[in-house]
Amino acid sequence: MPIYQETAWRRRIAGAITLCRIPCALLLLLWEPTAVPFLIFYLLCGLSDVLDGFTARALRATSEQGAKLDSIADFVFAVVWVVRVVPTMQIPRWIWAWAAAIAAVKVTGAIASYVKEKRLIPHSVANKVTGVLLFLLPLTVRFIDVRYGSIAVCAAATVAAADDVIRMGRNKR
Repeated sequence: MPIYQETAWRRRIAGAITLCRIPCALLLLLWEPTAVPFLIFYLLCGLSDVLDGFTARALRATSEQGAKLDSIADFVFAVVWVVRVVPTMQIPRWIWAWAAAIAAVKVTGAIASYVKEKRLIPHSVANKVTGVLLFLLPLTVRFIDVRYGSIAVCAAATVAAADDVIRMGRNKR
């Protein structure tokens, strides 16, 4: 089998894993966040987010198109998360203010990075830790007060935002 066909086949595997996140995320709109089907599809979304990149790297089939598809799937999941999960959580206003400040830094950094270098800053370990904590937050509200979980997420996101700013400063041209 020619190399280009083998690589295309490998990319399709990772892409299929990524693509399944979109319908799984949209299905979350059908149930309350405490319902078993919601939890199953929520976990499938998280699993596909981890497995797609891992699979692409393991098969040596990473691509710019795959990264863009992953971003689209992440965006769909994030929008559904905000619409479906956030309204069920009673998060204090001061935590919302903290999250808004972090978001402002992240968005400003992303725009500045794109304008300056025509690319976004790659995810750091701190960004990945923040993503995991944010993903786990709705799953932990039965056991941990949402304020404490939110503080952990915001603390990790603050470190991630600071890390982004530092890395962007190092990449001056």
